[in-house]
Amino acid sequence: MEEVAEGLGRGFFRLIKWIIIDAFIEFFIHGYGYVTLKIITIGKYPKPNQNNDGLCIVAGIVSIAVTIGIIMLFNSK
Repeated sequence: MEEVAEGLGRGFFRLIKWIIIDAFIEFFIHGYGYVTLKIITIGKYPKPNQNNDGLCIVAGIVSIAVTIGIIMLFNSK
């Protein structure tokens, strides 16, 4: 009986992990980085025929960090 509950619990926590970690990175950070790159490069990068997932994720993380830094700078006064 404990094995059944353990299996169900493990499946439930995998679903929660996917929702929190993978979906957040895939949709929010990747999308934010994609839009940031399109705005900064005036639509030149990322090119549509290449796989730029890593580039978009890094750009998303950097742009989120810069945005948070700017907000902290203006709210510190």
